[in-house]
Amino acid sequence: MPRPPALLLVALLALLGLSGCATLSEGECRTADWRQLGRQDGAQGQPRARLFEHRKACAEYGIAPDAEAYFTGRQRGLFDYCTPANGFRQGRRGARYQGVCPALLEPDFLERYRQGRALHEAEAALAGTEREIERAERRLFDEDTDAEQRRRLHRELRRLYRDYRLRQQELLRLERRLGEATRVSP
Repeated sequence: MPRPPALLLVALLALLGLSGCATLSEGECRTADWRQLGRQDGAQGQPRARLFEHRKACAEYGIAPDAEAYFTGRQRGLFDYCTPANGFRQGRRGARYQGVCPALLEPDFLERYRQGRALHEAEAALAGTEREIERAERRLFDEDTDAEQRRRLHRELRRLYRDYRLRQQELLRLERRLGEATRVSP
């Protein structure tokens, strides 16, 4: 009997999970430019502990990273990561900030990160309400829904439509306010 594609996908994912999640392969460990790798990790907002993960991956092959070069590169990469514009992007996509920015850069980064995060959360709330509306509408038109359930669903949908409009207005106000703040600030 052939296996369903979903079952095969689950099996494949389980095998991948068992293979571990080494940060670097043997070839990468042997040829690593540790300064450049540190810079890349810094530019991605990786914490200092990322070097421990690299060290652990490379230890399997008897290779030790150059910590000094790595941290020099990482520090440079953090200057690319810890910009206000990137803070906004990270917040807007809902990324978690891991407290990596140097003290001089962190306040401006965090201010814009929080603004982006507020937009992300407003958009997520709006999308959540939209999903609730879709579920209620499907139930409303389901042939198994009785008259009493339909009356409750109509009331629920009126509330959800009202919530959706309020969330849309809040999102527009937030976008407008943040757009004005962006034009005012350098």
